[in-house]
Amino acid sequence: MLIIVKGKLMQITHVRNATMLIEAGGMRILVDPMLGAKGSGAAAPTVADNKSRNPLVDLKTPLAQLLDVDAVIVTHSHPDHWDEAAASLLSRELPIIVQNGSDAQMLGEIGFTNAIIMDGPVTLGQATVTRTDGQHGPDAFMAENPYMGSVSGFVLQVPGEPTLYVAGDTVWHAGVVSALDEYRPDVVVLNTGEATWISGDAIIMGAEDVLRVHEALPSAQLITVHMEALNHCVVTRAQVRDLASEHGIADLVHVPADGETMTF
Repeated sequence: MLIIVKGKLMQITHVRNATMLIEAGGMRILVDPMLGAKGSGAAAPTVADNKSRNPLVDLKTPLAQLLDVDAVIVTHSHPDHWDEAAASLLSRELPIIVQNGSDAQMLGEIGFTNAIIMDGPVTLGQATVTRTDGQHGPDAFMAENPYMGSVSGFVLQVPGEPTLYVAGDTVWHAGVVSALDEYRPDVVVLNTGEATWISGDAIIMGAEDVLRVHEALPSAQLITVHMEALNHCVVTRAQVRDLASEHGIADLVHVPADGETMTF
């Protein structure tokens, strides 16, 4: 799939759930690596399906391609974004960009030697990576469940290439609005599975949030992920496609299959 946005080409491979491989600025960047086999992790607590172990599906992208990278970005260290397989398989010398000191300390304790904290813009070759704010649930839920911790997204900028905003595990909130307004990204990746906690609260975006992002930035190409891979995600790819078609924005909303590569 080729979608012309501007300038040089950027490739994004949707691997599974929130895991993606970005090829930009001459670099290969792995994002939120969940690399374990089907069923290798525990089920997440939810009102939907408390029995199926995660991930629900195996990888389609060859593991060797995911390990042959120049850098890794981890938006937060929940097990569907950084799992035991990633911790075991990735090179200990790889630059791994993380949101805060807590995640950097975790990496150091298991032998990774090059954790880089996004406490300001981070330079990776020609690319600049800047942290954006996320919120892993509604205000009341976060107040009652502080163990959910902080989460982040990021903006990736390479001269002459599309500006990419990866919102991460977040609900619609002021941080998302701010990132869209400040960076005016050409491509936006949204986690739209509407993961639902045992309380019944949705802790990430759902299908309707695609419309909110489109209204805020009508020109952006939207990529929707974090669906059909975890037991507590209730929104399907078909639901997102149907909503986009209903509102006449199917040409702007991309719902990739696992292993699919998009070129912008």
